[in-house]
Amino acid sequence: MVPIDRGWAWVIVLVNFIIVSLIIGSASSFGLFFAEFMTEFQAPASSITIALSIQTIAFSISSLFALNIGRHFASNRTYVILSGIFACLAYGVSAVIPDVSYLILSIGVLFGIAHGFSYGPGLVELGRYFHKKRGIATSLAEMGVSCGGLVFPPVIRLLLDSYDLRGALIVIGGILLNLCVAGALMRPIAFYEHQQKDSEHDDGIWSTNSEMYSSGNIKDKAVYRNTMKNWASSQPDTHKNEYKENINAEDKVNGSSSCLGNMKQSLSSNRKGVVRNMCKKVIDIKVLRNALFRMWIPVCFLGVIGSVQILIFIPPHAKDLNISDGDIILLVIIVGVTNLISKLLMTLFVYCNCMSKHHMIAISMIITGVACLFINFYTDFLTMTILSAIFGVFGNVYFGLFPALLVDFVGLEMISGAMAINMLMQGLGLSISNPILGFLRDITGSFNASFYLMGITCIISGSILCFEPVCRKIEMRKSEGVSVESVVTHL
Repeated sequence: MVPIDRGWAWVIVLVNFIIVSLIIGSASSFGLFFAEFMTEFQAPASSITIALSIQTIAFSISSLFALNIGRHFASNRTYVILSGIFACLAYGVSAVIPDVSYLILSIGVLFGIAHGFSYGPGLVELGRYFHKKRGIATSLAEMGVSCGGLVFPPVIRLLLDSYDLRGALIVIGGILLNLCVAGALMRPIAFYEHQQKDSEHDDGIWSTNSEMYSSGNIKDKAVYRNTMKNWASSQPDTHKNEYKENINAEDKVNGSSSCLGNMKQSLSSNRKGVVRNMCKKVIDIKVLRNALFRMWIPVCFLGVIGSVQILIFIPPHAKDLNISDGDIILLVIIVGVTNLISKLLMTLFVYCNCMSKHHMIAISMIITGVACLFINFYTDFLTMTILSAIFGVFGNVYFGLFPALLVDFVGLEMISGAMAINMLMQGLGLSISNPILGFLRDITGSFNASFYLMGITCIISGSILCFEPVCRKIEMRKSEGVSVESVVTHL
């Protein structure tokens, strides 16, 4: 029996907790390595941000592959195990590179693939194991983001002080190999389904097969073939293929060449249909007809810039202000602590239905953007703690609520297509903004202009959500029009 909402399902929660702790914790703490790479290679900020742009592109492409086309070739467990190998290689290669341009391959391509192969497949497997308790399970798993943000900064600082940059990168790469352990624990839910089907299969169908064929009755054989055909139509593709192979072998014995020709024709048409369906599953453009989702596209494109980049740029900006390394670690830890508190409060707000999700995202984005516009006033450790606390409380509300908000906008039927386009727009926003933010630092000599840009994008993103009532009215009119047309058609 499949352990839905019980048993091994809670191990899957632990697996997802480990995944987000390692992947997102290390990614959000990369700002500490950012400053070290600039010092080690005497490199401009733009050269490092280009690698981060490539990382977002690799993340978007690998996520789409693993969640859509790639699921036909390997299980989610396989992709998570592969992510541990790619993540270890990313940091291992970074430890031996002779020039900062090689970060495009290591931190850009390899770590981007690791991120895409781990985060999405883990959440998908979690959703399969939980039905009634899915919200609680997801919240517990996402706590790993805050825990990773609290643990990684002091660990990285300790490693940098003890083993220098290259030694710290090697150790972090070894830590990320624990993703392979998490993947090994991710038992696919198909494991239980196959067990159940195999037991039914052994007790029923095959025993009937032996009885029918032992009698030598041709009529019984036809009955068996029809029974197997009906059974195979309800099974996965692997069992369908087994059935087709058995029928092919029997037809060869009976000399039925016409049956083989028809089967080849049906197989070729099935292949074309599979390819067509897979292409449709990658991106479902029907969701673009939804006015609420069309409004959401610029929100996710602009909002992700501030929600992700501010934490990455806080450590190098603090270093430009001559804040000590120990105090920089405290700034990152403050972000993690306030982020954890924010997640608890956000869960309470959503549970009590005190405020709509789009209002919570809009307000948090505007507050974060305004805080960035006052970057000139953050000149020492004490004032930088204000920025860290504000970002920790409001900066990640977007990531905590956007999956549920998308369901409210487009419905469960179109959520896959909406999520795919959302991921593409987020990757596009980050890949475009990363080199621009680095270039602004190079030409101005400080990160102030970069924070101005991030603040403006956050304010615009939050302001667009104020048009949600207008777009919802448009969708309501569409639905009313469709319902009227259906009534007229029935009449």
